[in-house]
Amino acid sequence: MSQAQSGVAAAVPPGSRIGPYTVLSELGSGGMGRVYLARSPGGRTVAVKTMLVVGEGATAEADRKRFAREVALARRVRGAFTASVVDADPDAPSPWMATEYVPAPSLGELVQGCGPLPAESLHWVAAGMAEALQSIHAENLVHRDVKPSNVLLPEDGPRLIDFGISQAADLTRTKATLGTIPFAAPEQARGEPTTTASDVFSFGATLFHLATGRSPYRGMDEGTVLEQLVRAASGDLCLDGLPTELDPLIRPCLAVAPEERPSPQDLLQVCAQWLARRPEAHGAADWLPPEWARAIERARRRRTEAADAARLRVGPEAVTERVPVRGEPSATRRLTAAARRRTGPLAAGIAVAVVVLAGAGAGGYLLLRPDGGDSGGSTHAGGGGDTALHEPAQAMRLALVQQAEAGECTDALPPPTFVADDHKNCYSVSTETADRMNVEKLRAVSARYDEQAGAWTVAMTLRDQDARRFTELTDTAARRQAPKNQIAILFGDRLLSAPTVLAPIPGGHMQISGGYTRAEATELARQLGGG
Repeated sequence: MSQAQSGVAAAVPPGSRIGPYTVLSELGSGGMGRVYLARSPGGRTVAVKTMLVVGEGATAEADRKRFAREVALARRVRGAFTASVVDADPDAPSPWMATEYVPAPSLGELVQGCGPLPAESLHWVAAGMAEALQSIHAENLVHRDVKPSNVLLPEDGPRLIDFGISQAADLTRTKATLGTIPFAAPEQARGEPTTTASDVFSFGATLFHLATGRSPYRGMDEGTVLEQLVRAASGDLCLDGLPTELDPLIRPCLAVAPEERPSPQDLLQVCAQWLARRPEAHGAADWLPPEWARAIERARRRRTEAADAARLRVGPEAVTERVPVRGEPSATRRLTAAARRRTGPLAAGIAVAVVVLAGAGAGGYLLLRPDGGDSGGSTHAGGGGDTALHEPAQAMRLALVQQAEAGECTDALPPPTFVADDHKNCYSVSTETADRMNVEKLRAVSARYDEQAGAWTVAMTLRDQDARRFTELTDTAARRQAPKNQIAILFGDRLLSAPTVLAPIPGGHMQISGGYTRAEATELARQLGGG
């Protein structure tokens, strides 16, 4: 069966070319495409997003039109506080789009790891975000998915990214694609047409999260997705804990009626009054708390070093090969049915350029939800939003990888060893106590259908103590060289995933996506303690 007949695009290996760009490494994959770290002919590092589905028929054609629309919308946006499109070819056999690569953490990651922002710092971040919205709305566009994980924060100011579900503001629609429930405007949650005012609500919800660590909606950390959607649709807000000095900036944005919300220009004026108090201050080091500034610098250094290491592996003079066109058979890139089932998508958009975990070909991927699981995926099985403690039938274990080799396990690797479900890689894991952790109980576990990824997944929430230990373990991994910067996720004698860690991961929300069927995801959730 050819790649086109299977309807799944195989991963492009390092050294191959996508358009004029040489692939350095894969950063992740999502419901519509894969994203690669790549090098331009002039040596610039970019993130290249490609379309995942390349089969024939109406569905494939609709995917291609959606991708072309995303490229067209993203190309229209120009501004200092957005990640700009560098190049694109939506009409290529395998459509692609190259964007600016921003080696920075998201606001969601920073809040989880460093805590909320004080008012002065928040106004600096808000000013950049408001200017980004101003640029987007000036092009008659609505972003429709403003949230903490879609705002990156390098040293020189925020970048609003991911235009995957944006739309023209004058486009007639009777239903609107939902962004992310904890940050979506009430009219968006009700499926009504969205406007620039909807972006302003999401802007305010994101700032509220920066100030308090939670969504402005009541009960977004409990109940089922449907219950959360009902709360959002009814405008059930709880603004307790919002600092008084932030009221003039945030509270008007969260007006339930769209016509009562301010414009980005109004918000810039509010921020300007604060920024004028410190005319000598410029970047993150001046405006942010020390722990935030240090976290941004650590992320920049690690991700830049990872990009440099990928460049060295490929080499400026390395032989490259072109990407096969649609329908062209390639024995080395053809996937078997079993491999396709176990090489599931990692939900991500353009933002995947800076995600901290990338799949390592280990039978599924581990997806972390730094914004408290804000994917907007629907819970369909295995306990839903239940927050009771669950004890797996057998303990799940996490262990740092010591060595790895392609193919089945051999005596060349020291025990204990585990082979991935697709039998493409074998991993030797550490036996040191400091390099391992057991997860005897999960706070919650369920099988979910991820609308964005278009696949069944298993979502898990660790207890507080395990979540802290998990952060420590990922911090240790991020400081090590490949392949020792991978973490093996083990269940009995089965290796569920072995993602590469590029930065410490705060919070305890995880989601394993392995191209599962509903039955497979439900059974795995049950074995992990989902009942």
